[in-house]
Amino acid sequence: MRRLKKQRTQLERDLSRKELEMQDLKNSVAVETKDSPTSSVDELHLEIMKSREEISEKESLLEKLEDSLREAELKANELKASFEKLYESAKAEIDALEEAENELKEIEKELQSAETEKNHYEGLMKDKVLADIKVAEAKYEELEVKRQESNEKASIICPESEITALGPWDQEATPLQLSAQINKINHRLKREREKYPESIDDLRTMHEEKEHMIGKKRKSYKSLREKVKVCQDAVDSRWRKLRRNKDNLKSELTWQFNARLKNKGITGHIRVSYEDKTLSMEVKMPHDASSSVVRDTRGLSGGERSFSTLCFALALHNMTEAPFRAMDEFDVFMDAVSRKISLDTLVDFALEQGSQWMFITPHDISMVKSHEKIKKQQMAAPRS
Repeated sequence: MRRLKKQRTQLERDLSRKELEMQDLKNSVAVETKDSPTSSVDELHLEIMKSREEISEKESLLEKLEDSLREAELKANELKASFEKLYESAKAEIDALEEAENELKEIEKELQSAETEKNHYEGLMKDKVLADIKVAEAKYEELEVKRQESNEKASIICPESEITALGPWDQEATPLQLSAQINKINHRLKREREKYPESIDDLRTMHEEKEHMIGKKRKSYKSLREKVKVCQDAVDSRWRKLRRNKDNLKSELTWQFNARLKNKGITGHIRVSYEDKTLSMEVKMPHDASSSVVRDTRGLSGGERSFSTLCFALALHNMTEAPFRAMDEFDVFMDAVSRKISLDTLVDFALEQGSQWMFITPHDISMVKSHEKIKKQQMAAPRS
């Protein structure tokens, strides 16, 4: 890059020097031409052409050098960016490594402290705890023997099975407290039996039946929810298709309308609002220099309004299907040119659609082209 910059600077200096020399030559030529206008004009022209060729060569070389300089700068920027990315990734890895090393040191410290505590507690266990445990075990065995003897004596008065049937109890309670609890439980049992005369087996049966009914209802609810979801998805899909069809119908109506208007060099647009339930037409006449758009057909002349209405009707006819169609006196307000264009448009449309059309007009129909599917019928003039 430095070498290219030096070459570019040198070339710019050569170019400026050549330009100064060329200016000096022009000045000297101008002075000489005052003295002898026809002496060395050709030589000066040749020198000027040579100087220009040299300048163009220098400029092309300068452009090449500038391109090389730009490419070198781009490569340097790419290498710089890649170096920065590599530096960032290496920095992140180094930070992670340092963090892991610090964590390892802390773990080693904790391990050493835990080892020290372990040795301390093992010493305590050997010196104090084990002896106390042996004494407690001997005392426990003695108390267990006494408990068995007391249990045998108590079973003579009241069997243990009757006590366990009453449920958990406070082992430190006095006999009076236990008797009060038994009376309270008996009173509650009596009240519950009066409130619910059914037996426990009947209640369990009823519970199982209710659980079974609830399971059925849940399954039915789940199936109904799935059906509702399917119906909702179908409604959403149909609603999306309806909106897409509405947008396509609006676009198709405008295209058909413009396709008929272009026969007379007119452009237009149809705006349909399904929300407001409105339809409006915009027509731009070719002879209107102000480029204003007519938004109301009442602003058009009689022939233009009739032709625009005819094009709108044909656009609607093209989007519907009917075996028979009729139009009555559609060209009464048109001039000869508009009538000719309208008749040709209608006839071509009828032949293209293939349906049966009936056109009724009080004007001359000799201009209508002949065809095997076209029949003309002219009524006699009414008698005066």
